[in-house]
Amino acid sequence: MIKKVVIIDYGAGNLKSITKALKVLGLNPIVLNPLLPETNSQILSCDLIVLPGVGEFGSSLRVLDKIKDIIIKHVVSNKPLLGICLGIQLLFNKSEESPGKIGLGIVPGKVVKFKFKNLNNRLNCQHINSLPIPHMCWNKVKFVDIKSEKDKRKIILQKLKKEEFFYFIHSYYPIPKDERICFGTTEYGKEFCSMIVKNNIVATQFHLEKSGDKGLLLLKNVIKYLEKI
Repeated sequence: MIKKVVIIDYGAGNLKSITKALKVLGLNPIVLNPLLPETNSQILSCDLIVLPGVGEFGSSLRVLDKIKDIIIKHVVSNKPLLGICLGIQLLFNKSEESPGKIGLGIVPGKVVKFKFKNLNNRLNCQHINSLPIPHMCWNKVKFVDIKSEKDKRKIILQKLKKEEFFYFIHSYYPIPKDERICFGTTEYGKEFCSMIVKNNIVATQFHLEKSGDKGLLLLKNVIKYLEKI
Protein backbone atom coordinates (compact mmCIF):
# COMPACT_ATOMS: atom_id res chain seq x y z
CA MET A 1 0.00 0.00 0.00
CA ILE A 2 1.37 3.40 -0.96
CA LYS A 3 1.07 5.81 1.95
CA LYS A 4 4.14 8.04 2.08
CA VAL A 5 4.71 9.91 -1.18
CA VAL A 6 7.70 12.16 -1.71
CA ILE A 7 7.81 14.78 -4.48
CA ILE A 8 11.38 15.87 -5.18
CA ASP A 9 11.79 19.63 -5.64
CA TYR A 10 14.88 20.02 -7.83
CA GLY A 11 13.94 23.43 -9.17
CA ALA A 12 11.37 22.22 -11.69
CA GLY A 13 7.95 23.75 -11.90
CA ASN A 14 4.50 22.23 -11.55
CA LEU A 15 4.87 21.03 -7.96
CA LYS A 16 1.48 22.37 -6.93
CA SER A 17 -0.41 20.59 -9.71
CA ILE A 18 0.93 17.12 -8.97
CA THR A 19 0.58 17.70 -5.22
CA LYS A 20 -3.07 18.66 -5.67
CA ALA A 21 -3.76 15.70 -7.98
CA LEU A 22 -2.29 13.21 -5.50
CA LYS A 23 -4.32 14.74 -2.68
CA VAL A 24 -7.50 14.31 -4.73
CA LEU A 25 -6.66 10.60 -4.84
CA GLY A 26 -6.49 10.50 -1.05
CA LEU A 27 -2.70 10.65 -0.69
CA ASN A 28 -0.79 13.19 1.38
CA PRO A 29 2.45 13.91 -0.48
CA ILE A 30 5.32 15.93 0.92
CA VAL A 31 7.64 18.11 -1.16
CA LEU A 32 11.31 17.69 -0.35
CA ASN A 33 14.32 19.86 -1.14
CA PRO A 34 17.31 17.62 -2.00
CA LEU A 35 19.66 20.14 -0.39
CA LEU A 36 18.23 19.62 3.10
CA PRO A 37 19.88 16.96 5.31
CA GLU A 38 16.61 15.36 6.42
CA THR A 39 15.67 14.62 2.79
CA ASN A 40 17.82 11.47 2.67
CA SER A 41 16.00 9.72 5.48
CA GLN A 42 12.61 10.86 4.17
CA ILE A 43 13.31 9.29 0.77
CA LEU A 44 14.61 6.08 2.27
CA SER A 45 11.39 5.63 4.24
CA CYS A 46 8.92 6.64 1.51
CA ASP A 47 6.68 4.36 -0.54
CA LEU A 48 6.73 6.39 -3.76
CA ILE A 49 9.11 8.93 -5.31
CA VAL A 50 7.70 11.46 -7.77
CA LEU A 51 10.02 13.31 -10.16
CA PRO A 52 7.95 16.19 -11.62
CA GLY A 53 8.48 18.57 -14.58
CA VAL A 54 8.93 21.36 -15.95
CA GLY A 55 12.58 22.31 -16.10
CA GLU A 56 16.03 21.93 -17.65
CA PHE A 57 17.91 18.61 -17.68
CA GLY A 58 21.35 19.83 -16.59
CA SER A 59 20.41 22.26 -13.84
CA SER A 60 17.93 19.80 -12.33
CA LEU A 61 20.56 17.05 -12.25
CA ARG A 62 23.02 19.32 -10.46
CA VAL A 63 20.53 19.36 -7.59
CA LEU A 64 19.59 15.70 -7.89
CA ASP A 65 23.24 14.62 -7.86
CA LYS A 66 23.18 15.05 -4.08
CA ILE A 67 20.52 12.33 -3.69
CA LYS A 68 21.15 10.34 -6.87
CA ASP A 69 22.42 7.25 -5.04
CA ILE A 70 19.42 7.25 -2.69
CA ILE A 71 16.96 7.44 -5.59
CA ILE A 72 18.73 4.57 -7.33
CA LYS A 73 18.71 2.56 -4.09
CA HIS A 74 14.96 3.17 -3.81
CA VAL A 75 14.36 1.85 -7.35
CA VAL A 76 16.74 -1.12 -7.02
CA SER A 77 14.89 -2.19 -3.88
CA ASN A 78 11.76 -2.45 -6.06
CA LYS A 79 10.01 0.61 -4.63
CA PRO A 80 7.82 2.67 -6.99
CA LEU A 81 8.91 5.78 -8.88
CA LEU A 82 6.76 8.07 -11.01
CA GLY A 83 8.34 10.50 -13.47
CA ILE A 84 6.43 13.30 -15.21
CA CYS A 85 7.64 15.37 -18.19
CA LEU A 86 11.21 16.33 -17.22
CA GLY A 87 10.92 13.50 -14.70
CA ILE A 88 10.87 10.87 -17.44
CA GLN A 89 13.91 12.43 -19.15
CA LEU A 90 16.02 12.49 -15.99
CA LEU A 91 15.74 8.71 -15.73
CA PHE A 92 17.84 8.22 -18.86
CA ASN A 93 21.61 8.25 -19.41
CA LYS A 94 21.93 11.56 -21.26
CA SER A 95 20.08 14.36 -23.03
CA GLU A 96 20.88 16.61 -25.98
CA GLU A 97 19.66 19.47 -23.81
CA SER A 98 22.76 19.20 -21.61
CA PRO A 99 25.64 17.53 -23.48
CA GLY A 100 28.16 15.92 -21.15
CA LYS A 101 25.76 15.80 -18.21
CA ILE A 102 25.05 12.26 -16.99
CA GLY A 103 21.44 11.43 -16.13
CA LEU A 104 20.24 9.11 -13.40
CA GLY A 105 20.82 6.14 -15.71
CA ILE A 106 17.95 4.17 -14.20
CA VAL A 107 16.53 3.58 -17.68
CA PRO A 108 19.06 2.89 -20.47
CA GLY A 109 18.63 5.26 -23.39
CA LYS A 110 18.85 8.91 -24.33
CA VAL A 111 16.79 12.07 -24.71
CA VAL A 112 16.80 13.99 -27.99
CA LYS A 113 15.34 17.23 -29.33
CA PHE A 114 12.58 17.45 -31.90
CA LYS A 115 14.14 18.21 -35.30
CA PHE A 116 11.77 18.94 -38.13
CA LYS A 117 12.66 19.32 -41.80
CA ASN A 118 9.23 18.74 -43.27
CA LEU A 119 6.48 20.88 -41.78
CA ASN A 120 3.76 18.99 -43.63
CA ASN A 121 3.81 15.85 -41.51
CA ARG A 122 0.47 14.53 -40.28
CA LEU A 123 -0.43 15.69 -36.80
CA ASN A 124 -2.76 14.56 -34.07
CA CYS A 125 -2.43 17.96 -32.42
CA GLN A 126 -5.46 20.14 -32.99
CA HIS A 127 -5.68 23.71 -34.32
CA ILE A 128 -2.10 24.02 -35.59
CA ASN A 129 -0.78 23.82 -39.12
CA SER A 130 2.92 23.66 -38.40
CA LEU A 131 5.31 21.99 -35.99
CA PRO A 132 6.40 24.54 -33.42
CA ILE A 133 8.83 23.70 -30.66
CA PRO A 134 8.04 23.17 -27.85
CA HIS A 135 5.38 20.57 -28.54
CA MET A 136 2.68 22.32 -26.53
CA CYS A 137 -0.89 21.10 -26.97
CA TRP A 138 -3.30 18.29 -26.26
CA ASN A 139 -2.23 15.24 -28.21
CA LYS A 140 -3.12 11.57 -28.43
CA VAL A 141 -1.32 8.86 -26.53
CA LYS A 142 -1.69 5.44 -28.09
CA PHE A 143 -1.31 2.75 -25.44
CA VAL A 144 0.21 -0.66 -26.03
CA ASP A 145 -2.08 -3.56 -26.73
CA ILE A 146 -1.93 -5.88 -23.72
CA LYS A 147 -3.24 -9.30 -24.59
CA SER A 148 -2.44 -11.32 -21.47
CA GLU A 149 -4.93 -11.10 -18.63
CA LYS A 150 -2.08 -11.89 -16.25
CA ASP A 151 -0.14 -8.78 -17.26
CA LYS A 152 -0.33 -6.41 -14.27
CA ARG A 153 0.04 -3.43 -16.59
CA LYS A 154 -3.62 -3.86 -17.57
CA ILE A 155 -4.45 -2.03 -14.35
CA ILE A 156 -3.04 1.16 -15.86
CA LEU A 157 -5.56 1.07 -18.71
CA GLN A 158 -8.71 0.49 -16.67
CA LYS A 159 -11.63 2.60 -18.01
CA LEU A 160 -9.35 4.21 -20.62
CA LYS A 161 -9.60 3.90 -24.39
CA LYS A 162 -6.75 2.63 -26.54
CA GLU A 163 -6.04 6.26 -27.44
CA GLU A 164 -6.60 9.22 -25.14
CA PHE A 165 -5.72 12.92 -25.25
CA PHE A 166 -3.26 14.32 -22.70
CA TYR A 167 -1.48 17.65 -22.30
CA PHE A 168 2.11 18.06 -23.52
CA ILE A 169 4.70 20.80 -23.20
CA HIS A 170 8.26 19.78 -24.10
CA SER A 171 11.02 20.15 -26.70
CA TYR A 172 12.83 16.88 -25.99
CA TYR A 173 11.65 13.27 -25.87
CA PRO A 174 13.12 9.96 -24.63
CA ILE A 175 14.38 7.06 -26.73
CA PRO A 176 14.55 3.94 -24.54
CA LYS A 177 17.19 1.39 -25.50
CA ASP A 178 14.66 -1.33 -24.77
CA GLU A 179 11.59 -0.55 -26.88
CA ARG A 180 9.54 -3.06 -24.92
CA ILE A 181 9.23 -0.66 -21.98
CA CYS A 182 7.45 1.90 -24.15
CA PHE A 183 3.84 1.81 -22.92
CA GLY A 184 2.48 4.72 -24.95
CA THR A 185 3.39 6.53 -28.16
CA THR A 186 2.47 9.92 -29.58
CA GLU A 187 2.78 11.44 -33.04
CA TYR A 188 4.30 14.87 -33.51
CA GLY A 189 6.00 14.91 -36.87
CA LYS A 190 7.18 11.44 -35.98
CA GLU A 191 6.06 8.79 -33.55
CA PHE A 192 7.87 8.98 -30.21
CA CYS A 193 7.68 7.18 -26.89
CA SER A 194 5.53 9.25 -24.54
CA MET A 195 5.12 6.78 -21.66
CA ILE A 196 7.24 4.02 -20.20
CA VAL A 197 6.47 1.23 -17.75
CA LYS A 198 9.36 -0.79 -16.43
CA ASN A 199 8.41 -2.91 -13.43
CA ASN A 200 8.29 -0.43 -10.52
CA ILE A 201 8.94 2.60 -12.76
CA VAL A 202 6.19 4.52 -14.54
CA ALA A 203 6.94 7.75 -16.37
CA THR A 204 5.10 10.00 -18.79
CA GLN A 205 6.31 12.72 -21.13
CA PHE A 206 2.88 14.35 -20.87
CA HIS A 207 1.39 16.03 -17.82
CA LEU A 208 -1.22 13.63 -16.51
CA GLU A 209 -1.82 15.98 -13.58
CA LYS A 210 -2.82 18.73 -16.05
CA SER A 211 -4.91 16.53 -18.31
CA GLY A 212 -8.33 16.78 -16.73
CA ASP A 213 -10.43 13.76 -15.78
CA LYS A 214 -8.54 11.34 -18.05
CA GLY A 215 -5.23 12.42 -16.58
CA LEU A 216 -6.51 11.96 -13.05
CA LEU A 217 -7.92 8.54 -13.96
CA LEU A 218 -4.57 7.49 -15.44
CA LEU A 219 -2.78 8.73 -12.32
CA LYS A 220 -5.20 6.75 -10.14
CA ASN A 221 -4.58 3.62 -12.23
CA VAL A 222 -0.81 4.11 -12.08
CA ILE A 223 -0.94 4.27 -8.29
CA LYS A 224 -3.01 1.08 -8.22
CA TYR A 225 -0.49 -0.64 -10.51
CA LEU A 226 2.50 0.48 -8.43
CA GLU A 227 0.82 -0.84 -5.30
CA LYS A 228 0.77 -4.30 -6.92
CA ILE A 229 4.50 -4.32 -7.62
